[in-house]
Amino acid sequence: MDVVEQRPRLVSLRVTQFRGDNSAPAPAPQKLSLELRQDIEVGLGTSANADGPLLALVNVALHATAKAPDGTDIGAFFEGRYEGKFEYPAGVTEELIGPRFAMEPYQYVLVAQVVPLAMTHFRRELQAMGLDARELPLGL
Repeated sequence: MDVVEQRPRLVSLRVTQFRGDNSAPAPAPQKLSLELRQDIEVGLGTSANADGPLLALVNVALHATAKAPDGTDIGAFFEGRYEGKFEYPAGVTEELIGPRFAMEPYQYVLVAQVVPLAMTHFRRELQAMGLDARELPLGL
């Protein structure tokens, strides 16, 4: 059972990088598929200020490649990197939270808050670059 006084709070989601290339000639509208891969890292840290709170960081990297219906690569690729930062309440130490943080369900709760926000931004950027990304999932 999680103690309310020890729960981290999501304080920021930052887009650290987005890049893409959709320079292939625009043929008549066609159904494309997107191959999506995600890399997720979770870690504990401290703020630059020695008196600052304990932090949990979730880094999400999303990679997508557009494919034609026959599976050929059309030359459109995209990559987005996101960082979610959680702050623990004052007085929470790594020794106190470390054993719980090492468990997958605990990490999942943090990741499940960051990935939908990152995917929402990623989908919007894909749509701004001319791809219909409405069918991409928002969750894990």
